[in-house]
Amino acid sequence: MHLPTQTIRLIKQLELHNILLVEWENALLNRLGYPLIVNSDLVFLVPDEQLRIVEQLAADIGYHAADRKILPPKYPSEESNQGLRYIIQDPGKSCSRVVLLPLSWTGISPNEVVSLSAAQNKLPCSVYTVSVSVACTAFVRIASREKRGSKLRMEAICALCGVITYHFFDTSYEGDYYEIPPEDQPLSEKEVLEMTNAVNSLKEWEMREGEEWIRSELIKAMTGATSYDDLPCKND
Repeated sequence: MHLPTQTIRLIKQLELHNILLVEWENALLNRLGYPLIVNSDLVFLVPDEQLRIVEQLAADIGYHAADRKILPPKYPSEESNQGLRYIIQDPGKSCSRVVLLPLSWTGISPNEVVSLSAAQNKLPCSVYTVSVSVACTAFVRIASREKRGSKLRMEAICALCGVITYHFFDTSYEGDYYEIPPEDQPLSEKEVLEMTNAVNSLKEWEMREGEEWIRSELIKAMTGATSYDDLPCKND
């Protein structure tokens, strides 16, 4: 991954001041098996109390948070109007963005994150990640806070579906294209086994008190008893 010099300068400052950076958006989705392009844009979750420090560190090297007019949203999380967003460009070269969001927005707690190993981490700073269960639970929290039909809700559900599908099921196919089977076609033995294993895995996910409903809703949506679009929402 090629990063602008100024981006490297910024994240090294964050590392120097012990800012906890948790990967989000495409970097996380890709790591969880959902194949998305990862470019020079960086999107992190940061403990809420550290965001003010981040803002000051960025200002010290000449960067100030951009508004939606200067930097239109590109990633779903930017639709939340949370956190800090920076556009960074080396002279004569393409620009990238650095987005830092409050960890509390996802409901993820610091004790749920794990550090990437040196082999996994391609950045010149410490980066943390989360498990598939933590990520999917966060997507449901985000979606359930939004009104039905909102862009952020739809994008959160899309990420959730992508991670669930690619993490638990074989999405490979033979030939030049995938033929969509008719809705009334029964599952193959392989597909039944995959579904059984996926449901059993979800049943083992640890849920916080009061959030057991998330596991129940995910199982219903994954097995086709309901749709992911039927997840609870703000205006229910």
